[in-house]
Amino acid sequence: MTTKTRSQLMQCITESSFAMNEANLFLDTHPYNKEALEYYEHYRQIRKEAMKDYRDCYGPISSYDVEAANVWTWIESPWPWEGEC
Repeated sequence: MTTKTRSQLMQCITESSFAMNEANLFLDTHPYNKEALEYYEHYRQIRKEAMKDYRDCYGPISSYDVEAANVWTWIESPWPWEGEC
């Protein structure tokens, strides 16, 4: 369980997503660059953990993150863009 607030987790997700997108652009033209691959993987892990922590504490960030076992939980809490962060 995380000790980060909702807004801290969203900031972490946003920042790591940005870093991954930048690395992705670089890797498109330098696919064997070891340093860039390690950079991408580092931020991928950070984002993965932050996404899991966010889902566990506050629910899914997008409808693609819903685990619809018995009920559609996407509508149960405020959506990330509704200013709750």
